[in-house]
Amino acid sequence: MAIPGRHAADLEAILAKRHDNGGWRCNRKRLGVSPDTHNSNPWVTLATLDAFQFTRRLNHDARLDQAVGSLLDHWDARRPLGPCAFGIGTIFNTTGYPFLRYNLFFYVYVLSFYDIAKKDARFQAAWSALGSKLKDGQVVIENPNRKLAQLSFCRQGEPSALASRRIRKIEKNLFPD
Repeated sequence: MAIPGRHAADLEAILAKRHDNGGWRCNRKRLGVSPDTHNSNPWVTLATLDAFQFTRRLNHDARLDQAVGSLLDHWDARRPLGPCAFGIGTIFNTTGYPFLRYNLFFYVYVLSFYDIAKKDARFQAAWSALGSKLKDGQVVIENPNRKLAQLSFCRQGEPSALASRRIRKIEKNLFPD
């Protein structure tokens, strides 16, 4: 489903607010400043790219490709980036559902919609890392949101049928019929 054309100005406004490295960032100020805090925020970038999957711009806008590139660069850097200091470490490398946090599962899911990512070795490495966590093709929740942890679809240590539907969507994006 594509967003109706009347929202084109809104989409342009969002695209115009990209940060220097192609992604988006929150304006939160942390104590201490380093070159890493000047980058876009990986979580905000991922969430924004998730929204753009429903538009006609998906795989047709170089600005979105740049944003994807900023996330793929983060796979290499791994260190905390942006004013909110999102890194790729222990917490990132867990499976969490629903997608409320910057984590490996959300990262692979969103990037699987973008052709430029699917061709990239960094995305392939992330997909492989996520695949190694599946048990019998099912997502086992490793890091649930504590307020939702008792819900059946996101209990820690248990397979989630709803989360596993997202794996099927990733597979469909990567290996279309």
